[in-house]
Amino acid sequence: MITRIISAALVLCSILFVFGFSILTGRDMALPEKFNAAVIVLGVLAGLFHLFGVVPQGRHMRAFASPVVAWPVMIAGIATLITS
Repeated sequence: MITRIISAALVLCSILFVFGFSILTGRDMALPEKFNAAVIVLGVLAGLFHLFGVVPQGRHMRAFASPVVAWPVMIAGIATLITS
């Protein structure tokens, strides 16, 4: 239950940072920021899989949907977006 709450919080933060980037910085996203946003969205997708309890049958997809992969991808993406 705690891991799902953490996933929900990270998903929410990721979405807010991606959509609020232009508002916070006062400039549009250039190509590097758009690429970073795409990576964050992949982390959000994995976090949503974990949040809703989806367990894929494939071994690689099951690893992708785990918090071990989702959390670092979202955290690293947010950190990179902030420092860009």
